[in-house]
Amino acid sequence: MSKVSNRVKIIMYGLGYMGKEIAKLLLKKKGVEIVGAIDISKDIVGKDLGEVLGVKKDLGVTVTDDSKSLLSKVESDIVAHATTSYLTQTFSQISECVMEGFNVISTCEELSYPFKKHPELANKLDRLAKENGVTVLGTGINPGFLMDTLPIVLTGLCQDVKKVKVTRMMYSGNRRIPFQKKIGTGLSPNEFKQKIEKKEITGHVGLNESIAHIAAALGWELEKIVEEPPEPIIAEKELKTSYTTVKRGQVAGLKSVGRGLIQGREVITLEFISHASVEEPYDEVIIEGTPSIHEKIIGGVHGDLGTVAMVVNMIPKVINARPGLLTMRDMPLPSAVLEDMRIYLEWETP
Repeated sequence: MSKVSNRVKIIMYGLGYMGKEIAKLLLKKKGVEIVGAIDISKDIVGKDLGEVLGVKKDLGVTVTDDSKSLLSKVESDIVAHATTSYLTQTFSQISECVMEGFNVISTCEELSYPFKKHPELANKLDRLAKENGVTVLGTGINPGFLMDTLPIVLTGLCQDVKKVKVTRMMYSGNRRIPFQKKIGTGLSPNEFKQKIEKKEITGHVGLNESIAHIAAALGWELEKIVEEPPEPIIAEKELKTSYTTVKRGQVAGLKSVGRGLIQGREVITLEFISHASVEEPYDEVIIEGTPSIHEKIIGGVHGDLGTVAMVVNMIPKVINARPGLLTMRDMPLPSAVLEDMRIYLEWETP
């Protein structure tokens, strides 16, 4: 297609909270057209996408649960995929898009660097993408940028690297209810323990992928990656948030830690901490090396806003990238899409 005269055509796959927010941001961009929408929720299937997004106008796109029919009929440059965190659950969805000849950008955390945890699925998806001449990328704020891409880029200033430590300290009180449940907000310590044992609370998804990604970038062969069970953060006083009240003694959030080891030595440490009593949020990267580097984002980056931005901003880069299952390390540097998206397509080098 002509990248100047035509719009960038996009199919939305998944219209939960994140999918809706991605679609809303896309509607604000010039040179973009949403041409299809897929979801399994009976509450929205059959409705116009405009109604689902609450934009007060019809968009002429009806939400369908028949992905096969839509993907076989609609012309599009890319699928914006936002359904779940786990590759075993998203593989069939993504591979279906790939086999129909669509590029895919996804919020699936395990897709950000699946080569260690799911090598067979990763290799199969990479092969399918190359056979169909399309690109697949998993990205977001984290994994996707703050705990992997950013520290990888910062090591470019180093002559030598001995250790990388990344900490994400988040205030959870302004996050949506699903996130509050994900970190155990308001549970008793015993309830938290039971949900961890039943894997109803898993902590942050993506530490394994981010550690493996950093190691690959530095050429480190890790002995193993260790993800510790999430630890509850107990409220020392009553905490009132935008969505709920956490009583003293209840769970205010959690701490998840992942470690990458070489010969028993910890060379990569990722700490994800999110609870309602955080007073000073921040995102921090500490690199021990020559020279050593200490970068800190005061106030941190809002997870939902950052993820939506990463997906939308990476769309031109994915469309122009080489075929295959790629990671953020394979892509041009992230940058904001502030103007007509078609302009950014022309700027990127295929």
